Amino acid sequence: MRLILLSNSLTGKKEPLKLLDPASNHVGIYACGVTVYDDCHIGHAMQAINFDIMRSYLKYSGYKVTYVRNYTDVDDKIINRAKERGISPAKLAADMILNSERDMRDIDVAPADFEPKVSENIQEIVAMIKTIIDKGFAYSTTDGDVYYRVRKKSDYGKLSNRKPDELQSGTRDLVVGEKEDALDFALWKADTTPDASWQSPWGLGRPGWHIECSAMACKHLGKSFEIHGGGRDLIFPHHENEIAQSEVANSAPYASIWIHSGLLNIEHQKMSKSLGNHITIQQFLASWPAEVLRLGIVMNHYASNIDFTKGFFQTCHKRLLYCYEGLVAMDEYAETTASEPDKATVEAFHAAMSDDFNSVAALGAINIAFKQGREALVGKKTAQKQAQVAGIACALRETGRVLGLFKAPAISQIESLKAKLLPLLGVTVAEINAAIQERKDARSSKDFARGDAVRDAMASRGIEIRDTPQGTVWSIKFND
Repeated sequence: MRLILLSNSLTGKKEPLKLLDPASNHVGIYACGVTVYDDCHIGHAMQAINFDIMRSYLKYSGYKVTYVRNYTDVDDKIINRAKERGISPAKLAADMILNSERDMRDIDVAPADFEPKVSENIQEIVAMIKTIIDKGFAYSTTDGDVYYRVRKKSDYGKLSNRKPDELQSGTRDLVVGEKEDALDFALWKADTTPDASWQSPWGLGRPGWHIECSAMACKHLGKSFEIHGGGRDLIFPHHENEIAQSEVANSAPYASIWIHSGLLNIEHQKMSKSLGNHITIQQFLASWPAEVLRLGIVMNHYASNIDFTKGFFQTCHKRLLYCYEGLVAMDEYAETTASEPDKATVEAFHAAMSDDFNSVAALGAINIAFKQGREALVGKKTAQKQAQVAGIACALRETGRVLGLFKAPAISQIESLKAKLLPLLGVTVAEINAAIQERKDARSSKDFARGDAVRDAMASRGIEIRDTPQGTVWSIKFND
């Protein structure tokens, strides 16, 4: 196993990943999943892909991983949306979970080891709430609500670095009731909505937002585990409240390391339906290959805020084509498959990813390997150079696989990428073939100036025409 450094939101420091049971090589990860009242958008995809890569790299580094990503299928938003559609909350949630599972498959995010639903863990949630009440950290009201006593937890606010006196109420799960303090948050809400309420010691109701994750994390990972993650927007109040209630209920530390991913903008604006820039995963896939989205995410550190634009996606698209064409060229040159990947490339990749999952630096190592592989294709072919190229290609596929890249069959992926890119450039295959033939005719008649002019005209439109020993080929230009 490799030493891995992680930026811990709880301490504000980069620190080594320490296993609770070093002999087991086991890492427990809990990442907050989606609230299933609508289809997933590319912001959800960003977080899902980031944690998918984290899990993948930990396994690549020799760790055993248990990954838990929940579904919030009981919530105000679900109830309200179900009313709008004239269906039950349970029906809406079930439909949206199926859509979410489809979306994750389509963007090549593997299922978590456990994907618990709130509705299937009510017994565990109620038991945890009862424990918190018994310890004096929560109370029920005559209305049937249950609240957590924020001020009773002396270190409340340690994740968000906020003091109770500096906080304001008004969180997602705030309900009107007989609260002792405006800061207290709901563990249980009185509610009689069919398919969204359950019997409890406090009457019919449903869980508050935060308690669900505490109960499901404990069920699948234990009272304490290594990594908890989610979007930066969840630090307060959601994750702060998770820590408070979990540590009281379990009489143990909660997660050792908290990892928070950045947020997403579209064309320099926050993504929202009101601005008309809300992009669901399926809407994205109608215009771009899934691997384009993954590369765009990998090109940014997981903790960075990302600004996606059409120009950026087009650049990612071209870069993918460049990479797949490079792999095909290396395969043809090597004429064999390496038994071992190039060590320098693998080590550079590890150096980057073991430093807080730095995918940007990891891509830098991959880009260097692509350059080295392409440079080796020039000049006299030797057995030594063939072995070198085979090792580089092997390393590129191995490290790329950890990031979820370069997994598709190269030749078919090249054709698919070209087919989707050409309309964006305003060029057709027929035009390209006609230009190649015109250039061939010009060169045959020794009119090299006209041949060069044809080549340059296509280059100005983003198409590169090259002469090779196998004949004239074309590709879409990528400025590396």
